[in-house]
This record gives sequence, structure tokens and C-alpha cells, in this order.
Amino acid sequence: MQETTGEGERTPPQGAGGGPGHDHGGSSAGSALRARIGLFLGPLVFVAFLLVPPPEAFSPEAWRVLGLTLFMAVWWISEALPIPVTALLPIALLPLTGVVAMDEATAPYANPTIFLFMGGFAIALAVQRWGLHQRLALAILSRSGRGLHTLVGAFMLATAGLSMWVSNTATAALMLPIALSVLGLMERDGGQGLQGMAPDSRSPALALLLGIAFAANIGGMATIIGSPPNALTVAFLNDRYELGIGFIDWMLLGLPLSLTLLVIAWFLLTRWVFPVHRIRLNGLDRMLQEQVGDLGPWSHAELRVAAVFLVVALAWMFRPLLEAWLPLELTDAGIAILGAGLLFLIPSGASGQRRLLCWDNTRELPWGVLLLVGGGLSLGSAIESSGLAELTAEALMGAQAWPLLLVIAGVVLVTMTLSHVTSNTATAATLLPLVAALALRMDVPVGLMTLPVAFAASVAFMLPVATPPNAIVFASNRLRVVDMIRGGALLSVVAIVLVSLAVYALAEPLLLRHVG
Repeated sequence: MQETTGEGERTPPQGAGGGPGHDHGGSSAGSALRARIGLFLGPLVFVAFLLVPPPEAFSPEAWRVLGLTLFMAVWWISEALPIPVTALLPIALLPLTGVVAMDEATAPYANPTIFLFMGGFAIALAVQRWGLHQRLALAILSRSGRGLHTLVGAFMLATAGLSMWVSNTATAALMLPIALSVLGLMERDGGQGLQGMAPDSRSPALALLLGIAFAANIGGMATIIGSPPNALTVAFLNDRYELGIGFIDWMLLGLPLSLTLLVIAWFLLTRWVFPVHRIRLNGLDRMLQEQVGDLGPWSHAELRVAAVFLVVALAWMFRPLLEAWLPLELTDAGIAILGAGLLFLIPSGASGQRRLLCWDNTRELPWGVLLLVGGGLSLGSAIESSGLAELTAEALMGAQAWPLLLVIAGVVLVTMTLSHVTSNTATAATLLPLVAALALRMDVPVGLMTLPVAFAASVAFMLPVATPPNAIVFASNRLRVVDMIRGGALLSVVAIVLVSLAVYALAEPLLLRHVG
């Protein structure tokens, strides 16, 4: 699950191995200069659009929305202010400039998908609060075998599985210390923990650490709550085009796509880029048994959180059947909020905290993500209603002559490229209304253009600043930027092809077949 913090999307938690992730991709002085330039450039661009009369093709509203879009894009790219703060600009500036009324500008911040995200965050918070995610991760790793390639695969599977439900930042931060413990085991006594590789080889560390980063990003593609761009896309389609995509609907395409890309990433890392498939690891079983022993037996709180998590997941999966059997109107957002409410009601059985969740725990919820999704929806609504989306689509008329698959691949490429240098949610918020307008011009389903944006926002693999998991593993000081580029370059090319083909061939029959 993509997580945006108050300091910007690329700031990993302290204790993950280093300071803010964006400082590792370049000098902190360079980041500070970029922020200072952006702080003044953004408002100047917006004021220029207010002062300069609009061209003949533009309405005054579309011209002002274009200025606001560029203003927000400059601040998002430069991270002049925390990204969620920038996402609040539509509330202040859309009514002020006469584009829309205040109630129209604020309504998207209460979109039902935001509450789906809020409930999912609360459940994930309880999972982390009581250590259930660590137990699940160790359970998978304990069955990984002694081959280093299977160990990397187990780490990636555990990371991706957790990232479907838990913040990818938290998932990477959890898996990193376990991975570093395994690396310490490998390197003991001058590399005697390894069989079949020179002691000074960096391939084991690179394959393992990059596997965690890539899997955290890939796992978030599988569910609506797995990544903010996913939730934003679903909310955008429902809000603007009344296309309702349910939780299980998304998984029909997102889960196979995520699993396929995960297997390809594992194969490329362990057999092609950093070949470790002939290496055996000694002593892993003992180390994992020690860590499992440190956790102790299952606590009452863990069992109760696991039960709530299972009930919510099953309710999401079987919602159509439940609606057919019960005289109730169920929604994915309502199920998530009910699940979160249960966590505040059920006793924990522990002395430190009476309930599975208390209100103080909610301070750790990534509220900035909710604001960011709302800001993206508000901006997208203004782009649509002002006529700017239609004008942009007209400017892209040349793409209509291209084959549909090539247009989808172009959307994937642009989204992935922008996600390497700016917030993936901000990228999605900016592109969604534009590609939706292009889809209408081309007379193709809107989902065929918007879904690639959601998926492509999660496949930025080549730079430490691209995603929080990349930054977290880079903060371990065991990677160089060139290592990440080398590990992610081929995978990025594969991701462009795979996402494009999956959406082109499968989105309509699997995910868009009964929406509307």
C-alpha cells in the first residue's frame, strides 16, 4: 500500500536505516534548492495564469484550472510543501477563482473510496499494533528452504502479500531488519554462511534487498487499498463516470497481474541480474526459529485481529452473495468502516491497551494519504467540469490514429516515468482526467485508459526516490544508485509490456464487464 507522509511520499520511517529517502537519491542541498525554487515558482505560474487573458480556445474557468494544475504539479514535484498540504489547494483556490462553489470543491474529499481506504488503514494499523504481520512474514520465510533464490522468493512473497493490505512503507520497514539479519548470517566468519559463492560477492545482498523493495511496490497493485493510485482511480471512475469497481472486481485483474510481475521480478533478480540460484545458505532455520521463539505463542489480541481481518476480507470477496441473501445495501467502504469499528469495540485481552484499537492509535494513520486522494479527486473534477480535459484531449488528437495497444503503452510509459520523480498519487491525480478525456475522444471505455495509470504508478523501480520501499532499502547503505538502476531497468521494460497487454486484453472482460 502506497503511503504518503507529512514530509512527502518518499520519506521512510526513522529507524528504517536512514533519514528521509529523497536525500539518498541526490544531495540534500540539491533537494532543498529544488524545494525553494518550487516554493516561489508554483505561485508565480498560477498568478501569471490569472493575469494573462486566456487564449481563444480556453474558457476563463479552464484557463484558471490549468494554472492551478501547474501550480500543484510544481509543488508536488519540488516537494516545496508537504504533499498533502498541496492537495488542499483546490479547497482554497477553486472557489476563490470562481471555478466551482465551495461545496463542489470539498465534496470529493468525502468520496466513499476515501472511507474504504480509512477503514483499510485502521485494520492494517491493528495488524501492525499487535505484531501479526511479523508473525505471518516469519511463517512464510520459515518454509523457504535453504537455496538463496528460494529465500529471496519467500521474502518477496511475504512482502507482496503484506503490501496488499498494509502500507508498503511499513511492510518494507518490517522486512528490512529481517533481511539484514539474514545477510549477517550469510556474512558470518568471512562468508562461511554461504555455499557456492565468493565471500566478497554483493549479489546476495542486492538480490534480497531489491527483491523486498520491488515486491512491496508490486504487491500494492493487487487490491484497491493496496496503493493510493488504485483507490484514486476507482473513486475517479465512480465519481465522474458512475463506473463502480468492487473490491473483488479489482482483484480479478490486479492479483494475477501482481503475481505474474512478482514471479518475473524474482526470476530476473535471482537468475539474470544478480544470479544466486546456485547458492545455499547454512543456519537459516536456526535463526528463524530464534525469531519465532522471541515472538512467543499467539496472543489473544493477535487472534482477535486475525479474526476481524478474515471477516472483512471474506465480506469484501462475497459481498454480491451477501447482498442477495440479506435485505441490506453493502458497500466495500461500509464493510471497511464496520471492521474498523469492531477493532475499537473488541477487548484486546492485554494489559497495555484495553481494546484492539484506541483513538490514540489513530495518530499513526496516514491521514495525508486521505487528503491527497481527496485533492486529486477535487482537481480532477475541476479539470473535467471546466472543459480543460476536453481541450487536452483535442490536443492529443494525433494519438487517435495509433493502435489502442500503443496508446495504452504510452500512458503506462508516461505514468511510470513521472512516478520516478514525483509522488505516484500526484501523478495519477494529474493524469486521470486527461487520459479519461482522451478515451472519450477515441470512443473506447474510460477504464482502458485510467487503469494503466493506477498500475503503472506502482512500477517505478529504478531510483531510490521513486517509492518509499526503494528509499528504505537504499537507506541500508548496502546499495548504490547504479545497483537499483541495474536491478530495475529490465523489470521496468517488462512491466510496461505486461501492464499494457494485461489492461488491453483482460480489463474489459474481467474488471469492466459489469460496471456502470
